[in-house]
Amino acid sequence: MVKASLLICLMVVLLAGCANNRQFHNNPLSEQSKRLTVPERFEQYGRNDDVTIILTFSGGGTRAAAFAYGVMKGLRETPIQLNANNQVSMLSLVDVISSVSGGSFTSAYYGLFGDKLFTDFETDFLKNNVQSRLSRRLLINPINWFRFMSGNFSRSDLTSQYYQKYIFSDKTFADMRPDAPAIMINATDLTTGVGFTFSDDHFRWLCSDLASFPVGKAVTASSAVPVLFSPVSLKSHGDCQPFTHQEHMVDDNVRYKHQALKIRELRHKEKHPYIHLVDGGVADNLGVRALLNRIYRQDDNFWEALKAFRLTNTKKVLFVVVNAAATLNPNLSLSAKTPGIADTLNAATTIQSQNYNADTLDLLELSVAKWTEQVKQGRCAEYFKKDCDDFAYYTTELNFSHMGEPEASQLAAIETALQLPENEVDHLIEAGEQLVLESNVIQQFIQDIQK
Repeated sequence: MVKASLLICLMVVLLAGCANNRQFHNNPLSEQSKRLTVPERFEQYGRNDDVTIILTFSGGGTRAAAFAYGVMKGLRETPIQLNANNQVSMLSLVDVISSVSGGSFTSAYYGLFGDKLFTDFETDFLKNNVQSRLSRRLLINPINWFRFMSGNFSRSDLTSQYYQKYIFSDKTFADMRPDAPAIMINATDLTTGVGFTFSDDHFRWLCSDLASFPVGKAVTASSAVPVLFSPVSLKSHGDCQPFTHQEHMVDDNVRYKHQALKIRELRHKEKHPYIHLVDGGVADNLGVRALLNRIYRQDDNFWEALKAFRLTNTKKVLFVVVNAAATLNPNLSLSAKTPGIADTLNAATTIQSQNYNADTLDLLELSVAKWTEQVKQGRCAEYFKKDCDDFAYYTTELNFSHMGEPEASQLAAIETALQLPENEVDHLIEAGEQLVLESNVIQQFIQDIQK
C-alpha cells in the first residue's frame, strides 16, 4: 500500500514537471502559404449562381444542434424549380453557415460529411449520450486523473479528443468538402473580447495553418461554456503578412465597426503570443455577428462581401437565423425563496443573451435596405450586364415562439445540455422542419425565384 502511494506521488511529481510543455494544435504557416495574398480556398466559396442562402445556428447545447438539424432537414425536403429542367433542394443552395456552440456540431458535421448528416448524425451525436460517455472517460480512467493534475491536460482537452475521434472521425479543416458551404465555426477570444472564427482570415492573424487544425477542437472551443470547460488555447506564430484584403480594412469611429476591427489586435505578437477561446455564445449567441463583422471589415459594403465569397452573380439572398434560445424560468417568481446559484447564473446569462440577440437582429434588419442598394450600384458600376440591378434581400428568424403555445414554452424549456432524452430531440427536429415549411419569408423567397 505504501509502495503504491509512493508510486502515485512519483507519477504526480513527474507529470507536474511537464506542466510547461503544453502542446498547441495550430501549426505555423508553411513558407508557401505565407506568400499567398488571398486564402487558397477563396475560389471554392459559393457556386456563384443567382441564389444565395445564408444560415446561422445559435448556441444552446444539443437543443440548438437538434433544432438546426431539423431546419436543415426541412430545407432538404423543400424543392425549388430553378428552371424548366432544374429542380433542386433548398439545402443545395446554401452558400454560408455561421454557427456558435451547440449549433457548431451540426454545421461542422454537414461541412465534412454532407448528406451523411441525415443518416448518421442522430446516432453519432444527437442521441449518443455524449455527456455520460465523457463523464465515464473522466472518472473511470485513472490516467486522465494524472493528466489533469499535470496542468497540461484539461476537461476541454478530454472533450475535444472525444469529439475529434467519435463524432468528426479525426478530420481536419482540410477535409471539409470542396462543394460544402463556407462553414464558419465561431468562438470568443477572452483577451480582445471579440468573436474568433475558425477561418483562413482569422488564422492569418495568428500566422497559423487552418487546414491542419482538428475540426473537433474547433467545435470544442465554440462550445466551451466558461467555468464548466477550460478555454481552448492557440499559439500566435510570427513572420507572415495579412492577406491583401485584410490590409485595407477601413477604420471607422462607428462603434459596431470599431468592434469588428478589434480582431486586428492579434497581429501584435508581443501583446498576444497566445489566445484563449471559449464558447462563441459569449460574444454572440446567434452566429450573426461573425457575418456582420465580415461585412463591416469590407467597409460595411455588402457588394464587397459578395465579391469576397465569390457570389457576384447573386440576385436573391435569403438570410435565415436559426435561434434555439432558452427562456427565463417563470417559476422563480412563484416562490419567496431566494434563487440558488445555478438558477441565478442561468437567468443572468439568458437575460444578457436575449438583450444582445435583439440588438443584433435589429442591426441586421436595419442594414438590408442599404446593402441592397450597394449591390445594385456596385454590380452595375463594375459589370455592364443586363438586369445588373436585379437584387432582393430576405431575412427571417426561426425560433420556438413561432410554434405557438404551449409548444413554444415546452421547446424553450428544454435543458441546455449535451445529452437530452430522445423524445425531446425528436420534438426539436420536428419543430425545425415545421418552421421551414411554415415560414412566410421562405415561401415568398421560393415564389420569387420560381417566377
